[in-house]
Amino acid sequence: MRVFFRLVFKCAVPACMLVLLPGCSTLTETSAWKKTSGLYYTYVNRPVKLDLTSAEALPEGESRLASRLMALDWQLTGLERTLEAMGVPDQNAADMLLRRFPWLSGVTILDGDANVFAAVPSIQLKQLDYTPLLAVPPKSSTRALRACVQDTPLGPEIMLARPIMREAEAVGFFVATFDFRSLLPYADASGDIVARAPGVTLWSGDRMYDETPLAGEDWDVLLGERSFGQAGEGDDAMVWVVRYLGGMPLVIASPAR
Repeated sequence: MRVFFRLVFKCAVPACMLVLLPGCSTLTETSAWKKTSGLYYTYVNRPVKLDLTSAEALPEGESRLASRLMALDWQLTGLERTLEAMGVPDQNAADMLLRRFPWLSGVTILDGDANVFAAVPSIQLKQLDYTPLLAVPPKSSTRALRACVQDTPLGPEIMLARPIMREAEAVGFFVATFDFRSLLPYADASGDIVARAPGVTLWSGDRMYDETPLAGEDWDVLLGERSFGQAGEGDDAMVWVVRYLGGMPLVIASPAR
């Protein structure tokens, strides 16, 4: 498998090796959680990292959500930074990524049309369609990380891709894939957490998503206006925040009380 990965990569994207430089700059993040009328959260058009260090200053429900997400967010931010700073994506890069982030399902190299050239592991349990990764996220650049999610009979799979560039053109993609449920060991009280990507429930905790107040929200409209909030009232209320990953919004929520 190691030899195959190297040979295919060299044949698939030799030209891009001449322009990919090791030690690229890492992410710039701008985000905060502040106590105002609710959860305040801002982001720039790059993958973002939540600042959860002041969770104790928030109202109870928001503080609880911040604390539960802290270690999970560190993992996602670490993956983003590693992909951004990576030099030429090759077998060693794939091995390093899988060692550092054991919750990943695998690593795949695609050509510029999203066809698979090589993958680790070579046989993947989930059959994925990578073509949505060809779309550049809104308000983003061709070089920026991009992500999509696909539901499968074995559960949803998130694909986070770093474009392989030749001048201004993406001639391939280095893709890390994972199931959100693999991140749950990094979340406190995961049974109370609900996570959703566009059109797909990633995790609903100890309940069915349709039974939560989140199911009644129009997320296409809501995320165009807000990046945090509360759904429902009383004992069923949930606080939520959106965390962007490769331009894709992940809505994560937990009970307000």
